[in-house]
Amino acid sequence: MSSAKPDKLRIEQAKRDGHLTVPLMISVQQGRDEEVEQALERLGATVESRDPRIGYLRAEMPVDKVEDAYLIAGVSKVDVDEPLSNRLPEP
Repeated sequence: MSSAKPDKLRIEQAKRDGHLTVPLMISVQQGRDEEVEQALERLGATVESRDPRIGYLRAEMPVDKVEDAYLIAGVSKVDVDEPLSNRLPEP
C-alpha cells in the first residue's frame, strides 16, 4: 500500500465547488507506470501524460475516486495539481 496521504482539504473544496474531476500529479515507483496507469483508468481517470524516465503520471481523476488513487500499488505520492479554481480569493 502507498504511503501517500490524500490532500483532503483540496479534495473537499473541489467537491464543494462542483468539480467532477481534479488534476493529479502521481509519482510512480520505477517500472510500474503502466500498471498504475491501467489501475487509474479502471477508476475512471484519464491519463493525460506519462514520463517513465522520472516516474510520474498526470491524470484527470473523478473527484469521488481521488482517495482510491492513493491505494494503488506502485503509487508513491499523489498531489492535486494546479489551482482548482480561476476565481480570485475573497478578501
